[in-house]
Amino acid sequence: MTTVEEVLGRPDQGIDRRAKRVAVHTFRPRRSWPAVATGTVILALAVVSAAEVISALAGSPLRMIPFGAASDYAATTTWSEPSVQIASAVLAAIGLALIVVALAPGNGRWTALRTDDPALVVGLTRPALRRTVSSAAREVSGVDSVHVAVRGQRIRVHVRTAVQDWEGLPAEVTAAVERRLEELAPLRSMRIVTHVRYAED
Repeated sequence: MTTVEEVLGRPDQGIDRRAKRVAVHTFRPRRSWPAVATGTVILALAVVSAAEVISALAGSPLRMIPFGAASDYAATTTWSEPSVQIASAVLAAIGLALIVVALAPGNGRWTALRTDDPALVVGLTRPALRRTVSSAAREVSGVDSVHVAVRGQRIRVHVRTAVQDWEGLPAEVTAAVERRLEELAPLRSMRIVTHVRYAED
């Protein structure tokens, strides 16, 4: 049988790598909520500061922020004061936490699939992936019901069967799911964990 790959030939490795980078970047989970929260706080501080500066220049300061008490405290306090060191440590911890949140990957809602074409990006939603894996597991003889959970790059398949001699069933279900994943060709390999529970009808 002649496959599309045999007709078109294997894609160039450079193109293949570029296609993978494009797909990974396209479906990379975004940390939108932390960014929105941080941006809102910074915007509020900027608006208040601008209002204070403009009102002071106009000759009638708003005094929404007690600058007098803050300036007196800053003038009489040194860097060695415990309160200053604690405040600095807290601010540094908040900044470090924001950097970690920005760099750490989030829980993506899409699974990128291999296309070998930088101009074509294909992804599968997590519910669609669960349905596809569940359908593959149900095709195995002896499987009565299936529940699939996807967490990161791990797929957990929970199978219920009424067959008493089900020792080989986990391997069959895992093999069926692996075949389906090979057809889908996700960019990143996924680990399959299969659990079988015997339950009489």
